[in-house]
Amino acid sequence: MNADRPTVAPEPRRNADGTTSVRTSDAGTVRIACPAWCSFQHGDSTPRTKAEITHKSEPLWALTAPTAFGEVGVGPVHITQQPYASTRSAVLVSVETDTEEFHVGPADARRFAVAFRKLGDLIDQAADQVEAIRAGEDQ
Repeated sequence: MNADRPTVAPEPRRNADGTTSVRTSDAGTVRIACPAWCSFQHGDSTPRTKAEITHKSEPLWALTAPTAFGEVGVGPVHITQQPYASTRSAVLVSVETDTEEFHVGPADARRFAVAFRKLGDLIDQAADQVEAIRAGEDQ
């Protein structure tokens, strides 16, 4: 590995319709929608069970519109989705914060709120996808 080039995980293999096929030990090959935010390579050499199929995001950030401090990053947020997990907590969200603090007026506070809503919308979409999959499975 060259020290001046970062190591980047390969993108998941997606079919033309946005799905991916995952070989499992209990359900054979499962074809499932792979969210655009998923950066997890699904093809393991060892087959997993259907319940272990997982989508994972890289750290996701939202930027505020320019504030008195310039554009400010909100996040990172990591999303993990397990659409066939046996537990009902299959959409996991990890929000990391640092110790930086911003004292802002109402206009800049609203810019932060917009950035958080963008991340919230993405989290809602991940939850909607799991519900849609489960509705089709009669779970």
